[in-house]
Amino acid sequence: MPPSELASLEAWQSTPPTRREEIARDLAAPHGLTFECLAPFRRDDLPLASYEGLDGLFRFVLVPGGTFDMGLSDAELAYLEELAEPHRGEPTFDQAWANLFVEPSPFRPVVRVTVEPCLVAQSAMSDFAIDDWRREWGEIFVGEGGDASTLPEDLEVAFAARGFRFPTEAEWEWFARGGRTGEITFKGNVVPDRRYLRKTSLEHDRSADRDEARHAHAANDFGLLGFGVVAELCRNRYAVPPDLTPGGPGDFADRVVRGGAGTMGQNPGEWQALLTAFRQRAGGLLYSIGVRPVRSID
Repeated sequence: MPPSELASLEAWQSTPPTRREEIARDLAAPHGLTFECLAPFRRDDLPLASYEGLDGLFRFVLVPGGTFDMGLSDAELAYLEELAEPHRGEPTFDQAWANLFVEPSPFRPVVRVTVEPCLVAQSAMSDFAIDDWRREWGEIFVGEGGDASTLPEDLEVAFAARGFRFPTEAEWEWFARGGRTGEITFKGNVVPDRRYLRKTSLEHDRSADRDEARHAHAANDFGLLGFGVVAELCRNRYAVPPDLTPGGPGDFADRVVRGGAGTMGQNPGEWQALLTAFRQRAGGLLYSIGVRPVRSID
C-alpha cells in the first residue's frame, strides 16, 4: 500500500518535511530510480520529489493521489458555449466546435474519481521532444527492429518489463489539471491564443537542458510538461460516454487519446483539443501521439 501521507494533496502538505523526504528517498531504490530532490515546482506549498529513471531517459515526479471531478463540468461547458456563440453560422463552425456539443458527449458525464499516488514522467515521449523517437527509443528498449512498424506495442511491453505503464484516463486528467477540479486547460480557466501556444511550444523541454525559468513557465503545478503540446495515449478503451476501465494489451486502435494539439494551426475552435477533458479515439493517430510512462506505488 502507498504511504497514507500520499493519499491526497492535503495529506502530503501536512506531512512534516523530514517525513516527506524519508518517503521520497525510500521509494527510489524499489522502483529503480535515482532520487534527485524534493522541492516545489510552481506551488510553494506543494513540494514534490523528482527522480531520474529508465536508464536516465526520463525525469519522474512523485505525484500524490486525490479525488476530483473528471470531465467537462457544467460551468466549463457554459463558458465554452459563450465563447462559441459568436461563431455560429461560420462555414467552419461544425468542424471547429461540434465535438463540444455533440450528444452523447465524449467529455461527459462528469464523474467523481479517486486516483492513487504514482510516479509519472515529467515529459511525454514524442517526436515533439525527440526527432524520430519511435526508431531511436525503439532500439533502446526493444532492440533492432523496434521502430514505427512495431511501436507502441513493443514500447508498452518494454515499459511493463521495467514496471511502468501508460496512464489511465483519470490519472492523465489529474496530472493535467495539476490536482485541481474544474479548470478548462492545464494553465487554468483561460483558453490560450495562438501567441501563447507558440511560446509554450518553444519553451517545452526539447532536450536535457533544464532551464528553470523556461521550465517554470511551461510546467503546471505538478511540475509536469507537455500538456497542450502533444496528445497522449491512455490505457483506457474509447467509449461514449467514457468507459474508465483500462484496456488490455494490443487494443491500441481503441485506446483513448487525451489532450494535446497545441502545435495545430489554431483554426477556430482547434483549441478545444487543449482542454483537460478532451478525449478522442486513437484510430490512425498512433504515429503522431506521445506516451507518458507512469509507475504505481505498491
